[in-house]
Amino acid sequence: MVSTEVTEMTNDAQANGSLTLSHKINRLFAVVHPRSAPERSNATVAAQAGDYLRRTVTASQLERLRSGEFDGEKGSAAVEPDLLAAIAQSFGVAADYLTTTGPAAAAIDRELELLATMRDANVSSIALRGSNVDQSILARIIESTDRPVPPSR
Repeated sequence: MVSTEVTEMTNDAQANGSLTLSHKINRLFAVVHPRSAPERSNATVAAQAGDYLRRTVTASQLERLRSGEFDGEKGSAAVEPDLLAAIAQSFGVAADYLTTTGPAAAAIDRELELLATMRDANVSSIALRGSNVDQSILARIIESTDRPVPPSR
């Protein structure tokens, strides 16, 4: 059975009308790890981001970002763009995901949700034609993977 935690994250964000910085960072932690491994720790991601920046990034900085302390216009303006880029890089995603708002961020978020759904369903590959996948079709694909699979004969 596919975990519903990732889907709930998107549903909560969509109900609020926007994706907060904490939602996006928590999404990366929840999604970007192998199926058989737990999510990465704040300390591990902080160390890797620090390596990219060539300065210290602490686990407590990530905890503050994940807790929502910097959500909202004033808060997100206080976060250094290079720190957000380093965090994104440590997860192998474009920095735009953490620095973009609106439909662009929502599209990336849905792609991450699909990635998690595929990972949890043990899908090894998928073929999509073109990069402009209709979001309603993508939503139906994700929802269909949440349904129980009938027993095979």
